[in-house]
Amino acid sequence: MSSVTRTALPKLERGPLQRYSEHLFSGESHVEALFKDFRVQSAYQPIFSFAHGRPVGFEGLARARNASGTPASPGELFGAATSTEVTVFLDRLLRTLHLANFSHPAYEGAWIFLNISPEAVVNGRASGPFFKELLQAFGMPPQRVVVEITENETPDERVLEEATRYYREIGCLVAIDDFGAGHSNFNRIWRLKPDIIKLDRSMINQAALDPSARRGLVGIAGLLHEIGALVLAEGIETEEEARVVIQAEVDLLQGYFLQRPYIGAPPCLEHRQRFDTLRRGLFQQARDDEEDFQRSVRPYRDAFTRAGDRLADGHSFASACGDLLGLRTVIRTYLLDTDGAQIGDNMTAGDYVSCRDPKHLPLGTGGANWMHRHYFGRAISQPSTVQISRPYLSLTDPRMCLTLSRSERRGADLVVLCCDLEYPVLPPAAKSR
Repeated sequence: MSSVTRTALPKLERGPLQRYSEHLFSGESHVEALFKDFRVQSAYQPIFSFAHGRPVGFEGLARARNASGTPASPGELFGAATSTEVTVFLDRLLRTLHLANFSHPAYEGAWIFLNISPEAVVNGRASGPFFKELLQAFGMPPQRVVVEITENETPDERVLEEATRYYREIGCLVAIDDFGAGHSNFNRIWRLKPDIIKLDRSMINQAALDPSARRGLVGIAGLLHEIGALVLAEGIETEEEARVVIQAEVDLLQGYFLQRPYIGAPPCLEHRQRFDTLRRGLFQQARDDEEDFQRSVRPYRDAFTRAGDRLADGHSFASACGDLLGLRTVIRTYLLDTDGAQIGDNMTAGDYVSCRDPKHLPLGTGGANWMHRHYFGRAISQPSTVQISRPYLSLTDPRMCLTLSRSERRGADLVVLCCDLEYPVLPPAAKSR
């Protein structure tokens, strides 16, 4: 390592940036850095917008080798920093290195994502000015820089808020990294209002394996959008994981499935063909899922329609719904008035009563008001038309269900007939609960 050629970076040769320039040298294909016994290179991993079909950002990552040339992990690299001051120096050196190499035409107009170590967030101010001067030295518009802060590793609320405010005042975007790992805090996210939130890989992996986690991911992405943040899914390693996050309306995608990190000039990316395949697969899956759903729910819808017709013809509630309650997947039927208040008690499928968890009995009594449920409002606004709700968590059990609803005249009164089905809906063959 003693024979390396120092690179010429005149823009860094004066003032507080000079000490970082002294650790940079010209490598085979781009600028590299020396830190103690480590030789460090910049690797970049593209961050894609599926909607635009192209990379919109690149994350700068450190790739280090020790004195013997063996690859070293980031933990080993930062482990060589023996004090807070040295840790801050290393963090700043890596940001300098990544900016020094971010000049290829492929990066024109794209964001660069730069990680900030927790110690640098907490103690960087004591080490003097740096980041604003660094951006100016490289002529990097701050709006093209996304500063990544790891939420869980910076527990001090004031430090997080100050750091977020500082980078935002410079003009940079702020991203919270690894959301969903450890002790992620929605209250903290509401206060910080980051521009981008990176979902931890564990959330993506779980959503690809578990349908309930998949539905949860949709809700989380929607809530983060309400905060005003773009949502980025990192660590995507399979086509199934890519499909899951796209269906959850995640905005940005990153991971080995799309492109591994690389050193040197950007490789020829194959994302266009991969995105085309994903789009075709998602379209076909959506069509198949809808056909399967309509096929499975049709017998219940037909039976529910017959029950509504009987109710409108003057049959008693019990008589109108008797056949319906005999179908597998049916949980209960009930009537609501025009204010959403329940009329009488639920009529519950007999075999369902026998397997119900007694812990939830306080939620199973009648007298509730469901005017706030979407299936009620839709039934009232479209009389005599069967409505099918989206899947949701039933308060009465609680378990995932969907509800059929229809408003009908029952004598002089308008009532809403409702029927809860277990979700996912099974064909109405022999019962098995």
